Amino acid sequence: MAKERPPLEEMTLRQLRRIASDCNIYRYSRKRKQELLSEIQKVMQIGDIQVKPMTEVSTTQENQTVEPSKFELRQEEPIKETVSSVVQESGELPGGYGESRIVLMPRDAQWTYAYWDIPTEHKEELRRQGGQQLILRLYDVTQIDLNSQVPHSVQEYLCDELAREWYLPVPVSNRDYIVDIGYRT
Repeated sequence: MAKERPPLEEMTLRQLRRIASDCNIYRYSRKRKQELLSEIQKVMQIGDIQVKPMTEVSTTQENQTVEPSKFELRQEEPIKETVSSVVQESGELPGGYGESRIVLMPRDAQWTYAYWDIPTEHKEELRRQGGQQLILRLYDVTQIDLNSQVPHSVQEYLCDELAREWYLPVPVSNRDYIVDIGYRT
């Protein structure tokens, strides 16, 4: 059911944008209310466009017919597999991917998140060389060339041998950090 359209001057920016869209006004979404108003009035004076009356959205869908088959879910065959059978067939996930690597991601201004993967063989070799405790080192490298300069600060965090992730407190926010993982001898 149609509703009487208010004068253009009393319309909101959203309503004016809708009319500008109908009038094919270029870049209407970037214009201010006064600019839109003057452009719409120009188009209406030329008489190129008939502005449609505003319509209320009805809760009934009288004019719409939707093909019901589009929304029906049909299964031709029943699913024979259960989740457990799929898991059994796919096997176990690997414990690692054979490559030592660590990733550092900021969580917020006070915390950062590190996760890593170190193959067991690599850990054993490092222990044979004298490694005793697994540690994370967080370096403040803000505006530093690591090839020729030392970091501003170094923070060490002991971590568990079996851990693969750790939250680290950020000493000073708005700085650049890198992280190393290794064994202290």
